Amino acid sequence: MDSSVPFLVRRARLLLGMTQTEFAQLFGVDDGTVSRWERGKLHPAPKMWRRIRNIVLKESSALDIHLVRASPVYKCVVEVRDLTKLVVFSKGMIETIKAVGALELDDKPFDIAEHSRKSSYYEVSSGRALEIIQADTRWSRGEIAYAEMHCVSASLGDVWADAIIAPLLDRYAAIIEFAPSGRGAAEGFWVELIGLEDMCLTGLPIVELE
Repeated sequence: MDSSVPFLVRRARLLLGMTQTEFAQLFGVDDGTVSRWERGKLHPAPKMWRRIRNIVLKESSALDIHLVRASPVYKCVVEVRDLTKLVVFSKGMIETIKAVGALELDDKPFDIAEHSRKSSYYEVSSGRALEIIQADTRWSRGEIAYAEMHCVSASLGDVWADAIIAPLLDRYAAIIEFAPSGRGAAEGFWVELIGLEDMCLTGLPIVELE
């Protein structure tokens, strides 16, 4: 069983704004089948699985790993299951992290939480913000379209930053973008998760892969 099946099936259904019954009708199966897909008890048939992945991928295709690596701005890729472990860095982020002496990138994946805990700003840090997002069960169920945060980035030299995180669904990963914030501490620390149900995503065309 592909571990991404429950996540991607639920994500595709929510992107289309459908109930399990409506999604089942779309694929010509019963409600129980969709429920088993979303609980990881059953894998969709190959043709259905390609169609489900295509629904999701059309929303994510622009977020490519190679583009992240080449980006001059602060971007990184993390695993959906552990948002504080950075596995891919943008060129801009590598330069900044090395400049502040935060780590030797070749040694091991960078742990945002571990680095944040060493800072006196931990309670308002990006590490804590990511832990809050990770702890929200809607994130692990694939119900979050993206999350925003205003926090202190220890890895960028203890500066206040605005950040956004969104799933890269075909890789079971997520992308984070940081930007130094001119609003600083005045706005305070906050995290906001935007659910798929909060967005107008219904009516997306379905392109079936051959």
